[in-house]
Amino acid sequence: MEVLEREKEKVLDLSGLMCPLPIVITSENIKRLKEGEVITVISTDPGFERDIFNWCKQTGNQLLSLKKEGDKVIAQVKKVSTAIEPSLWYWIKFHSLGVKLHLRHILMMLNPFAEKPDHFITFSAISEGTRAEKYLKGRAKLIPIPDEIDPRCGVVLAIKGEEKAREIYKELQENGFFVEAIYKKEGKNYRRIYP
Repeated sequence: MEVLEREKEKVLDLSGLMCPLPIVITSENIKRLKEGEVITVISTDPGFERDIFNWCKQTGNQLLSLKKEGDKVIAQVKKVSTAIEPSLWYWIKFHSLGVKLHLRHILMMLNPFAEKPDHFITFSAISEGTRAEKYLKGRAKLIPIPDEIDPRCGVVLAIKGEEKAREIYKELQENGFFVEAIYKKEGKNYRRIYP
């Protein structure tokens, strides 16, 4: 990680770091900016493009530009006075959620009596997945996204049966959730089946 200052331009190079570190470090650096200051963030994490877009949307900071150059994502973010910055406690809860979801997934797979999911709904952001699980009240379980679907940090709703998965997807979409797709597990592989 490298923080440079070039004639009042702040550059945060997070190349090589993987989710969730790029967005956490970006958040902590933007907290220290003054209103109106701009920071350029460089990341090689495959999920950073989506993460920074969603983070800016959630916090209210202004995403000035977002582009790809080879394997790098370069974002320019402007600090806005009305932005709501996540606290350190938020990030602690975020990491504990990851631990909880990984444990849930392991226990689900080890339990011989648990129904094994075969369909998975992906989301535009982790926060959308956690919100959807609360909304569904036990009709689907949130687990970490399998690397075979997407290597970025994220979550999926695990569901048994295609019909049920399509019904839940449609219901979530109609109620304003940012669902992305439904994947079906076929052996060790995952195939996108909708949309």
